[in-house]
Parts: sequence; structure tokens; C-alpha cells
Amino acid sequence: MASTAIVLVGVVLGLVSSGWAYEFHVGGSHGWVEHHHEKYNSWAERNRFQVNDTLLFKYNPGKDSVLVVTETAYKSCNVTSPIQSYTDGNTIFKFNHSGPFYFISGAAGHCNRGQRLIVVVLALRHHKSHRLPPPAVAPTPSTHGSPPPSSSASGSAVSRVYLGVMVAMALGRALLI
Repeated sequence: MASTAIVLVGVVLGLVSSGWAYEFHVGGSHGWVEHHHEKYNSWAERNRFQVNDTLLFKYNPGKDSVLVVTETAYKSCNVTSPIQSYTDGNTIFKFNHSGPFYFISGAAGHCNRGQRLIVVVLALRHHKSHRLPPPAVAPTPSTHGSPPPSSSASGSAVSRVYLGVMVAMALGRALLI
């Protein structure tokens, strides 16, 4: 009985911890565009990125692209030797380690006109339970950033936490009986 309870707690904790990755929409509803109403780095500074979070870049395929570059290439808007290049118009980039990531547009002149982004990913934490999800409220009209995660993503994380708490309570009662 006790070993079954331990396995169930492990499964629940695994489900809860797997729900802590978020997808951020670069540029909000405007997407990855040349003349954005806000500097991309200002948007990034207002967000907290962690390992396994993703960025969604939406843009016109064939007319633009997303390049992952070095710091040097970022500073000079050098598009000739990217680390990675995406042209599909619906790019999802997953952070696989902490530290800075540099993105620029591959379209001629776009980077020099501000279509570039630095994202600093926070170091891994061993206690993921201390991370709070992004706010589930819409930004105020004066705030120009990406929208909060979709209700299905937020609801899924809340459901997992609720499920985890309920199962842990039930297991605690079962072990006391």
C-alpha cells in the first residue's frame, strides 16, 4: 500500500512539474514584423524566460525569417552565418539551456531597423514549485507585450496543480487509515 502511494505521488509530481513551460508570442498580436510598435527587447525585459519555455515567431514566409545568431552577429546585424535559420512563418524556438539568446530578422535591412531580440533565460531551479505562472489577465491598453498564455495552457497548469493537491490529500488520508 505504501509503495503504491509513493509511486502515485511521484506520477502526480511529474505531471505538475511538466506543466511549467510557457509559449511566448513574440510581438504579441502583431507578430515578428519590421516596424513593431515597441522594441522587442523592451518586451523581453518584462518577461521571465526559463529552460523549456518556447518563443512563437509569426511572420510572412518568403518575406521574412528568424535567425538565431551570436552576440557579435546580433550587434552588427550580420545575417551571413546564423546558428539556426527559420523561414516557415510559424517558428517555435525552445530554450534548451539558460543564458542569453540572440535573434534577428533575416530580411534585408530589418535588423538595422529594430527587428531583433535578446532573451535571457534564467538558470534552472531545482524547486520549480516556486515559479508562478504569468498573469492570466489581459495587458492594459498602455502595455504593449505578448498576450498571456492561452486559457487552455493556463487552465491545464492549474488543473494539474489542483489534481496534484487533491491526490496528495487523498493519499495522506489513505496512509493515516
